[in-house]
Amino acid sequence: MNIYRKKQRWKQILLLAAILIGVGSLWYTSRLVGHIEHTERQKMELWAEAIRIVDGAALETELAFPFSVIESNTHIPVILTDSLGGIISSKNIDTTKVKHPAAYMQRQLRLAREENDSLMINLGPEDYQLLFYRDSILLRKLTFFPYVQLGVIILFILVSYIAFSVSRKAEQNEVWTGMSKETAHQLGTPISSLMGWMELIKQSDLDPSMIREMQKDASRLEKITDRFSKIGSRPALQEANLSRILTDSLDYMKNRGPKSVEYLLDLPKQPIMARLNETLFEWVIENLCKNATDSIKENGRIILHAVETDNGIIIDVEDSGKGISKSKFKTIFKPGYTTKLRGWGLGLSLSKRIIESYHDGKIFVFSSDPHDSTIIRIMLTKSASQERGASL
Repeated sequence: MNIYRKKQRWKQILLLAAILIGVGSLWYTSRLVGHIEHTERQKMELWAEAIRIVDGAALETELAFPFSVIESNTHIPVILTDSLGGIISSKNIDTTKVKHPAAYMQRQLRLAREENDSLMINLGPEDYQLLFYRDSILLRKLTFFPYVQLGVIILFILVSYIAFSVSRKAEQNEVWTGMSKETAHQLGTPISSLMGWMELIKQSDLDPSMIREMQKDASRLEKITDRFSKIGSRPALQEANLSRILTDSLDYMKNRGPKSVEYLLDLPKQPIMARLNETLFEWVIENLCKNATDSIKENGRIILHAVETDNGIIIDVEDSGKGISKSKFKTIFKPGYTTKLRGWGLGLSLSKRIIESYHDGKIFVFSSDPHDSTIIRIMLTKSASQERGASL
């Protein structure tokens, strides 16, 4: 369980880091934009003063410096108007590539009014001009830069997380396959030996009932081996009686579970048929019933519900145990998650793999109330349950 807490913590750390980088970038760029805006305002004030000097200068006045100031503006779009708003001149605004230059200039004048306050150039009593200017292209690009940067950071983190998740899932699949095959291999030899010993014991004078029980346990071990051998490769699905599978699984748990737990079946009268791998599907039901039994502290009940709908089959495993918190609805199906002192926490993870990867179904916590019941639902699609219609 700790591994998923650490995983969640790392997600939170990555998210916090992305937020801090984004906020830091926005703050720094905002300060930089403010500084550039102030600098451009000062340049425009100096430009307006140069215009005033040139317009009001006598013929013998040296105007080299004012003209150099006017010519030095090569990147800030400016529009000079008279007191009535008529456009006198402009600079750094290209009208050669537009169909309607006059309309284009009026639009640029309107944008300049929206972006910055105008500067008044006093030329004499009741005579003045207005200088309008837009933000430079550099300043406009810089305004959007932090948002682009933040988007790139989020995209990088998202792609990295997806790549990591895909790689981790592929690695988990390899571990599942290797572990399952090795378990089946290790169980095979002692089971074969045990079956041989069983044949010898049958020739002795032991109680036949004891021999039958030993045979049952040996058959059980064979079934377990068969289950593990099927994990890692997609098993064949065959038409099976789901009602019988649920009944047999519940009977098995009933004979081995505590007497304080009541095991009930809620099935329709007509048998439910579905395309399943019977060996693996029994394993899922037994895992769910076992977990339900462990969650019941004293007296309680476990009910298996099954119904065939227009869209497929729904199987509910309901128990009156301690319940599951909503935040753990998805976590309980992850490998290694367990609330018990003993156990590997693989039962529900295996069940999810069997249902979703091998039977193209879904398994999830439908509802959980510690004061009422917990329901884990399995949904098999119509394609899995109704393909039989074409073959009947």
